[in-house]
Amino acid sequence: MLDKNNQYAKIKFKIDTEVMRHLFEGTLVRDADRIPIDIVPSHRVPSRCCIYKERAVVRYRIMALAGYTLETEDDEYRSLSSFMEEAMEEDKPKLPLFTTIAVGCSSCPKSQYQVSDACRSCFARPCSTNCPKDAIEYVKGKAHINTDKCIKCGKCMERCPFHAIVHNCVPCEDSCPVGAVKQNENGISEINSDKCIGCGRCLRSCPFGAIAKRSGLIPVGKMLYKGEKVVGMIAPAIEGQFDGSLEQIKKAMKAVGFTEVVEVAEGAKITAEREAKELMEKKEKGEGYLATSCCPAWFSLVDKHIPAIRDHISTTLSPMGYTAQLCKERFPGYKVVFIGPCVAKRYEAATKYPELIDRVLSYGELASIFVAKGVNVADMPKDYEDDDVCKAIDDCRDFAVSGGVAECVLSRVDDRSKYKVMSINGIDSKVVRQIKLWPKIKPDADLVEIMCCYGGCVAGPGTFNSVPNALKMREAQKKARHEAWESKEKKEE
Repeated sequence: MLDKNNQYAKIKFKIDTEVMRHLFEGTLVRDADRIPIDIVPSHRVPSRCCIYKERAVVRYRIMALAGYTLETEDDEYRSLSSFMEEAMEEDKPKLPLFTTIAVGCSSCPKSQYQVSDACRSCFARPCSTNCPKDAIEYVKGKAHINTDKCIKCGKCMERCPFHAIVHNCVPCEDSCPVGAVKQNENGISEINSDKCIGCGRCLRSCPFGAIAKRSGLIPVGKMLYKGEKVVGMIAPAIEGQFDGSLEQIKKAMKAVGFTEVVEVAEGAKITAEREAKELMEKKEKGEGYLATSCCPAWFSLVDKHIPAIRDHISTTLSPMGYTAQLCKERFPGYKVVFIGPCVAKRYEAATKYPELIDRVLSYGELASIFVAKGVNVADMPKDYEDDDVCKAIDDCRDFAVSGGVAECVLSRVDDRSKYKVMSINGIDSKVVRQIKLWPKIKPDADLVEIMCCYGGCVAGPGTFNSVPNALKMREAQKKARHEAWESKEKKEE
């Protein structure tokens, strides 16, 4: 996948911010057709063939922000302003999650392995010796891969001592762990929603920015612009994304128009307590392993591709589900917006909690709202909440990192020494193949924690800080929070 520091990510954030700025100033409908020109001015040296193609991609990305499905809903004769006028009047359906900007897709060559000029035609020939399909032939002393026989296992590339074999890949297609992304007859990537688990790997892998998520940014922007009562639910991975404490983030959210802010760690505490109870019951009854329920991409993987192990998945709701219930009880009549690192949460919210959750935003989209409103998290008052609720959910904020869910669950069982834990840190096609064996060969564990993203939610497709930096910032904020609590306790003594 692409590193988060790249030109595409910067342009995307600039588009999000400009759209939000115009929305909050009340000029989005009037000036929508100018935004692509402002983003890609005539003096800009284009990265694509010309500035007009770059502007077209910006246009389609703005439409995706408004919830349009580009494969079916675009009309090139319509002005962007007319689309925005429609979007300001009526919200689009929340599914499907992704849409492809066809004009931005590079029609990448088919995925294949090729032998480069670095081949030395060595005597050992480990490439052909290890090929399971005898797909490597020698032509004029050089290795050659017969594509009709090749199964793309990559063993030849792994074994070549000269690194002479290269993999020409289709990034979005190769990154998908369940084969949901395929090129159509025109070479344009398409996403099969029936197979898609919402992990967002295709989104983060395409170097042309041709795959876009159908965002909830404009619908949420409308709520804030109209002054509606909105409660923002912030997932634990938000700590480490912004330069400031959780309290400062909450204050910044209220400064841009959110009426109330609730940490999803409150729901995580309920999830951990109920999964601990389930784990103890399964152990006592000898029913085998229990797999955690908080990662929505993992849940979709089981539902769509490995239903045979569904009985081993925890029946508890995810932290998002429990927190949404709490918000509806505390703030009746409020709109509820989940803000997190995960694209798959959009699918979970739309299919499991349609009556509880109105929209889902990423941390990057929240950042664009901050910038558009001129609000800086670091400028907010720096104090620390220290009530009983805040302290009771402190360990549940670690749901954001790999191993954190299992630790929270185990801390709530009677005797944690009885339970063996397996942690799956990231899901790819190889891991999926291994999990598909579980109906016959059960994992040697009582509790299985699965995180689709490597490192946990802090590495989700909706984050914008690197994992090392995010973890460092999280640790610093946690330390500062605990020191503030200890300092207050000493003063009270």
